[in-house]
Amino acid sequence: ERLARFMRPGALTLASLPPLSLYVHLPWCLKKCPYCDFNSHAWRDDAGALPEARYVDALVRDLEASLPFVWGRRVHTVFIGGGTPSLFAPAQIERLVAAIRARLPLEPGCEITLEANPGTFERERFHAYAEAGITRLSIGVQSFDDAKLHALGRVHDAAQARAAVEE
Repeated sequence: ERLARFMRPGALTLASLPPLSLYVHLPWCLKKCPYCDFNSHAWRDDAGALPEARYVDALVRDLEASLPFVWGRRVHTVFIGGGTPSLFAPAQIERLVAAIRARLPLEPGCEITLEANPGTFERERFHAYAEAGITRLSIGVQSFDDAKLHALGRVHDAAQARAAVEE
């Protein structure tokens, strides 16, 4: 509703519409890094499974509510960030990407990026994301130095970071 008031006709005038990119936020992490200012939350083991299906349902409803504001525009890039989106099962990422494709026209060759944490690295999972429609992984490697990674509070070490990049 607040967005609707802001986007009322005449609120913004442009000579031409800028390229449209879509950012999708998945807010859960294994651990909240001390330097992180993003809306992200550590998922506790005692909390049960991530509410992936319910969250994807909510994202799709939000996208549908926003469609009138982007009607007729093609999407150049999609970025699924967080948190640690690679905590979500490939099947849920596939459902999210399919919902986006069904509702928005994507440019040919549209890059669809998923943020992945080397600490959640699994070879089969990365391949499953590719099958789900992800065309690029953004791997959160802040350093290849174990001491610096420890100081930053990262859940992975340098060897895991290298393995993720190599994969």
